[in-house]
Amino acid sequence: MRQKQRGKRILAMTLSLGLIWGSCTMAFATETGTGTAENTIDTTAADTAESETPEDSDDAPRPVRGIYLTAYVAGLESWMDDVIDHIDKSSVNAVVIDIKNDDGYIVFDMDSELIDELGTEKIYIQDMPALMEKLHEHDIYTIARVVTMRDPLLDDIRPDWMLHTADGKVYEDKKGFAWIDPTCKEAREYLIEVALQCGKAGFDEVQFDYVRYPTGIKNDDLGMNGYEKRHAIYKFVHAAHFAMKRVELPLSLDVFGTVISSRTDRNIVGQDYAWLSVDCEVLSPMIYPSHYANGSFGKDYPDLYPYDTINGAMQASAKELKTVNPRGDRYQASVRPWLQGFTASYLKNYRKYGAQEIKDQIRAVEDNGVDSWIIWNPACKYPWEAFPKEEGVSW
Repeated sequence: MRQKQRGKRILAMTLSLGLIWGSCTMAFATETGTGTAENTIDTTAADTAESETPEDSDDAPRPVRGIYLTAYVAGLESWMDDVIDHIDKSSVNAVVIDIKNDDGYIVFDMDSELIDELGTEKIYIQDMPALMEKLHEHDIYTIARVVTMRDPLLDDIRPDWMLHTADGKVYEDKKGFAWIDPTCKEAREYLIEVALQCGKAGFDEVQFDYVRYPTGIKNDDLGMNGYEKRHAIYKFVHAAHFAMKRVELPLSLDVFGTVISSRTDRNIVGQDYAWLSVDCEVLSPMIYPSHYANGSFGKDYPDLYPYDTINGAMQASAKELKTVNPRGDRYQASVRPWLQGFTASYLKNYRKYGAQEIKDQIRAVEDNGVDSWIIWNPACKYPWEAFPKEEGVSW
């Protein structure tokens, strides 16, 4: 009951915010443009679905400030106890945990005939109820990360669910990973089932990552143009959001940073930032400075300028979101960006990212009127001095 009340409270919080402030694992194009004329889609169903909001809550909204954890880390009690101890002494109040991971595995035992039939579980977290109870006892908001379309596991189990090339073969990207076809009804039902099972396990929110098409696949292979890809992703998100709203489970979406301002990038991956903002509770643009092309936001090497790069990305986000909500009088998701907690030493010109660089990014987010964020570090190691406990701290 306590977990359900927490979920209702946070859902009410995200719905009430209605922020229009404004995403990125690579910079693969430099064409920019708001594409206002393109940002048209029938959102009647979305508006109808949003017309009934949860009961008003007396709880004051609070920002969600999170860190990323792998399932391996989450499954180690000693490591999690250390993380929780640090969180208790910091301004961090949320964790994002891999549940359907990058390898395609479900990492805890779900009570689902469909998932059992597919055999996609690989247990990293042995006692999910105990983990949820402990995190909630410490008032930590829990977010389940679900890798959606990229799935190197399902191509051997259900090849008919995957994207195929023009010659009929299962498509594989440059890393050899297969991808789910967003238009496949059965595959959509599987991903939605995973999300709903996360809610049943006690998670406060489900976050879809890789909710897109691969960057390398060609339109000729798919028989689809950019608009059709964006529409397919939107339809999947709408179906998932509708199912999740029925159980009051908030949905957040990870999106490329470059799709905010680039029509080319939107058409490549099928993520339309403005469209998606009307059919989820939270948008999480991945705006890591290291992932922007040289010259972005007027900076020769964006990774060297954490504050300025994040500030430019957040301003671009706010501008793009206004294309579908110019008066700010309709429902729209809040924005909770992913920020860089790692050092991009693979770049020719890079900066070592520690506590100060994280603080600079957070300050840029807050200077744009947003007080929620998540830090990404695949190694799950964070400089805790970047997150002082004091209320009203000046970054």
